Amino acid sequence: MKRIPQSFFLALFVFAIPSFAQTQPRQTAQEEFWKEFSSTAGGFKVALPGDRAETSKTLESPGGKIKCHTFTSWTPFASFLVSYSELPVILTEPGQVKEFLDHMHEGEASHGKLLSMTEIELDGYPGREFIVELPDSMFRMRYYLVGSRFYQIAVRTINTAEMARSMVEMTDEFFASFKLNGKPVNKAPAIGEEGKAAVVNKVVKSGVLSGSALKKVGPAYPGEAKAARVSGKVQVQVTVSEEGRVIEAIVISGPELLRDAAVQAAKEWVFKPTKFDGVPVKVQGILIFNFELQ
Repeated sequence: MKRIPQSFFLALFVFAIPSFAQTQPRQTAQEEFWKEFSSTAGGFKVALPGDRAETSKTLESPGGKIKCHTFTSWTPFASFLVSYSELPVILTEPGQVKEFLDHMHEGEASHGKLLSMTEIELDGYPGREFIVELPDSMFRMRYYLVGSRFYQIAVRTINTAEMARSMVEMTDEFFASFKLNGKPVNKAPAIGEEGKAAVVNKVVKSGVLSGSALKKVGPAYPGEAKAARVSGKVQVQVTVSEEGRVIEAIVISGPELLRDAAVQAAKEWVFKPTKFDGVPVKVQGILIFNFELQ
């Protein structure tokens, strides 16, 4: 299993935590405290106090571009955040998923003392909850990995014993209000021949890579790689046209001597066209070629 770069974890916190943590709370009328907010694009609903601020940006990461959307709300003694990010790839191996979730707290925990870390889930999707004690506040976050979408739900409160006691019920209510709307469109099984290659989907125009491969081409094992006893997996991100043909193939990871062979094989694959609302669409996915020495 290829280790996920640490900078990939930190990239997802760069957009959310600093602006959230440094924002000064503002007054919210009690009668307007909880307001249900629903995001159709984000596929979730949540209760936020008062008005909210919304920001969106695209970040560069080792794995590709990450589209981030953040919603922030404030009270006199606490700040609330909900965000979702579109990851450039879907993590399919259990080890990769665990590594991703186990390390995602490190961006914020580095600013204070980690008090707890707990495995959680939402509608069967894995996540984590952690609490960090900062110099002047307490920070509590839950996050979930849903296909290629990453959700973060967080609260920051003033760090006093009195506020800690009074805010427990409020933060519990906030976290409990977060729900996914319907079934996320970016969760699908892998397809392909066992031990050869698999395809995982990525959302493109709200569609998914649901069509099966009509033509599969295995890579030729490069002689130079065989002589050097090089083996392993190569991940190739492919863009599939409306007609089902691979129009772009880019290596994401894998041994250097095996990459060209994987790209050449990926370009020969043909898929059943994917349709969204009856209209053919382009989709992206990942072909994983496994090179094994005999």
